[in-house]
Amino acid sequence: MTAPPLNVAAHLARMAAAVPDRPALLLPARRVRPHGHTPHRAVTFAQLAADTDALAHGLAAAGVGRGTRAALMVPPSADFFALTFALLKVAAVPVLIDPGIGVKNLGTCLAEAEPFAFIGIPKAHVARRLLGWAKRTIRVTVNVGRGRFFCDTGVSRLRAAGAGRGPYPVPDVARDDAAAVLFTSGSTGVAKGAVYTHGVFAAQVEMLRAVYGIEPGEVDFCTFPLFALFGPALGMTCVVPDMDFARPARIDPRKAVAQVAQFGATNLFGSPAVVRALGGHGERLPSLKRAISAGAPARADQLERFARLLSPGVQVFTPYGATEALPVANIGSGEILTETRHLTDEGRGVCVGRPVPGVVVRVIPITDDAIPEWDDARVLPPGEVGEFAVCGPVVTAAYFGRPEATRLAKIRDPRTGALWHRMGDVGYYDDIGRLWFCGRKSHRVVTPHGTLFTDQVEPVFNTVAGVYRTALVGARRDGVTHPVLCVERLLPRHFPWSKVDANFFGWPWGKIVDGLRQVAARFDHTRSVTTFLSHSGFPVDVRHNSKIFREKLAAWADRELGPAWRPTA
Repeated sequence: MTAPPLNVAAHLARMAAAVPDRPALLLPARRVRPHGHTPHRAVTFAQLAADTDALAHGLAAAGVGRGTRAALMVPPSADFFALTFALLKVAAVPVLIDPGIGVKNLGTCLAEAEPFAFIGIPKAHVARRLLGWAKRTIRVTVNVGRGRFFCDTGVSRLRAAGAGRGPYPVPDVARDDAAAVLFTSGSTGVAKGAVYTHGVFAAQVEMLRAVYGIEPGEVDFCTFPLFALFGPALGMTCVVPDMDFARPARIDPRKAVAQVAQFGATNLFGSPAVVRALGGHGERLPSLKRAISAGAPARADQLERFARLLSPGVQVFTPYGATEALPVANIGSGEILTETRHLTDEGRGVCVGRPVPGVVVRVIPITDDAIPEWDDARVLPPGEVGEFAVCGPVVTAAYFGRPEATRLAKIRDPRTGALWHRMGDVGYYDDIGRLWFCGRKSHRVVTPHGTLFTDQVEPVFNTVAGVYRTALVGARRDGVTHPVLCVERLLPRHFPWSKVDANFFGWPWGKIVDGLRQVAARFDHTRSVTTFLSHSGFPVDVRHNSKIFREKLAAWADRELGPAWRPTA
C-alpha cells in the first residue's frame, strides 16, 4: 500500500485526477436566502488544483518558496483555499492568525512570526501599513483584491504569471519540515504560534478520517476555516457558510439550515456557540451523518437540543484537543446524554472520552514549573486529578519564537526521544479508561479549604434555575484566596431563535442565589463557595465564542467586591 503523502497539497492533485468535475468548494454567489435555494459558485477539484498550480508558479516567481513564512490574512473564500494550498505546494510556511484576537495582538503575533511575505485583503494591508506590522521582515506583499493596492503584486498578477505553466511539481518534504504556524486563540494568555510540521498535518488527516469514518464524496458545512482546509484532503466538498467567521455565535441558523439542506451536507464542524444557535432554532438537519463540536466543552443541554434535530443514530462528537495537539480524545453525544452528563452535574468534571488511536495521554502531578525529562514514575493512577500530558504524531514540537513557552510546555523522553505536550488542562482517568476534564491549570483556585477546579464546580451551579452559566474565580484578601462565583443569568438573548416560553426567563436574583446556596451545600467541593456575583455577559474568546476569559472576570470580581470585602462564614 502506498503511504499517504506528507504534503497535504498532494491530496488536492490526487482528487483532481480521480474526480476532476466534483465540486471542491461551493461558495454563495450572493447573500444566502433563509428559505429555499441560493445560487452558489462551484469550484471543481480540477479547477482548484489548476488555480493552486498557477498561484504556486506565481508565488515562486515572486520569491516565495521553500521555508518562506507568509502571513495570510484572507477571509474564507476561493482565494483563501487556493492561496493556502499554493503556499503548501511551494513548501512555504503559511502563518495563520485569527483576526478576531484584536489589532494589538495581531501586531504582536506578526512581529513574533517574522513573515517574509504578507498576503492579504486591502483592509489588512491598510492596517499593516498604518500600524507597522512586521515591517522589519516583510519583503513581499500581495494584495488579494483588485489591482496591486500599493503592494508588490496582486493575486491576479500571480495567476497570470503562472497561467499555462501546467502542474506545479510538489516538492518532497520531510516529516519534521515546518508546514505552517498556527496561532492559539490566546484565551488563557498570550496567543502563541504552534509550529505545524508536514508530519503533523498528514497525521491529522488520517486520524480525522479514521476516527469519524469520513469518506470521499461527502459534503462538509464547516464554520471553522482551518478545519475546512482538510476537506479536499479528505475528499469532501466544502460548502462555505454565509457568516462572520470571527463571530460564530452570531451565525444565522436559518441560513445555515438552508445551505445544509440545499447541498445535503453530511458533515458539520462548529464551536459550541454554533451548536447552541442551531439547536435553539429547532429545524431538523436530516442529511447530516455526524456533527463535530470543538473549541470548548459543550454543555449537555445544548447538545441535547441539537441532537434532537439529527436523524436517529447520528451523533454530535466533541473531540478534545488544542491547537498544539489535535485530536487527542473523542466522545459522542450518545454517551454524554445517557451517562456522563449526570456525573458532570454532580461535579465529576466533563468527560472528553477516550484517547484516539495513536495518541497516548497520561496524568501527571500539577506544577507550574518546567519538566525537562519524562519519567513514568510521575504518572498518577486513575481517579487522581493532575495535568494531561499527550504524546503522539499530532503533537507539535515547539512554539515559534517562544523558547521559554516551549520549555514549559514540552517534555522529552530521554529513552525514546518522544516528545510530550503538557496540555495545560487538568483532569483524571476513570476506571474504564475515559478522560475527565476538570478545567485549565491556570484557572484552578487554591483556597484554605483545598484546590477547586472550574469544571468540577461550575456544572453543579449551572443546574440552578435562572442560571445560564457560571465562572469560578478567586479573590485574594489578607494573603488568602477565596472562591467567588460569577453568574450569568438566563436571558432571551441566549436562545435568539428559540420559541421558549417567556416565563422561562426573568428569575429574580434573590431566588437564584437561594438556589445556588442550596446546591452548594450538596457537595463537599462546593460548600466553600458562598459569594455570588451577577454579571451581565461573560467575556469570551473570539475564535469559538465559547471559552470564558476568567482572568478578566477575576479582575472584575475583585473590583465589584471592593478592598474591604471579606467572605462570610
